[in-house]
Amino acid sequence: MKNRVRRKKNTFNTKYSYFIYAGIIIAILQFWLLKNFYQEQKIIKLPDKLFQSSIEYPEDELIPEPPDDSFIDDAGTPAAGAADEETGNGEICEEEVQDSAENSNGPEEQVLSETQKQIVLTLLELLDEDIEYGYEVFPDSGYPTNNIWISTDVISMVLKEAGFDLMELIHEDMSEHREDYPLDIKGRDEAIKYIDFRDVFFQEQFFKRNAFELPVEYDNEDPNNNILWQPGDILFFQFDPDNPYKDLGGFVSSRENEQGVHLVIMISAESGTVKEVDVLQEYNIVGHYRYPRPEVD
Repeated sequence: MKNRVRRKKNTFNTKYSYFIYAGIIIAILQFWLLKNFYQEQKIIKLPDKLFQSSIEYPEDELIPEPPDDSFIDDAGTPAAGAADEETGNGEICEEEVQDSAENSNGPEEQVLSETQKQIVLTLLELLDEDIEYGYEVFPDSGYPTNNIWISTDVISMVLKEAGFDLMELIHEDMSEHREDYPLDIKGRDEAIKYIDFRDVFFQEQFFKRNAFELPVEYDNEDPNNNILWQPGDILFFQFDPDNPYKDLGGFVSSRENEQGVHLVIMISAESGTVKEVDVLQEYNIVGHYRYPRPEVD
């Protein structure tokens, strides 16, 4: 009986040993196969210079250069005509408009109203727009719906952006004061709402009646120029005294020429697009207005 039990135990131990040996052999085979696989893939060891650049960059290229101040004047404000270069994308902020106004010639600083700032900001943005000089009629909208504008469109579109709808305002004023808007010069008896507000003669009449009227003679030596000539003022220039329809409208810019004379933003057949031009002392000014009327204490 004991011999039988001993034989069974030896048989069990022998079978158990076979399983252990088989497991060890399988583990050795797996290790060997894995080692050969990684060696073939060449990823058993990372390169020593994996995170090092193969190019040695000069030190000056790794240190940022100081900002370019070539378009900054002695007072620390943008030089005239340099807004696009300074901002890089043509965007103008209200602080730049106010800074430009405060550095204008004169004994007092120009403090612009919020409406004046909005007008000047819109004007400076127009300088970057692809607008062509030309006249088309827009029965549905009244205002131009494309890039074909005349000088009065610059005035009406800029004021519309500032919250003043000249199409409605001029039509209402014409209806209430027909004597100031002689329609016989147009060869008709009734006003046409979507046309008349773009008419240079009727625009001039509207501002004569409803805006703050200012001097038309510019004197560069006048110490009150900061008060009399401000960015956003509306101007009308005469080229033929016998033909009011050759007048052109524009705005006083926030920027000046080298002599401190404000530039003018307008469109004409000569310029072909909306431009900032130095004509304040060249063209014959027949209208100079500030709209809306400034509040006087």
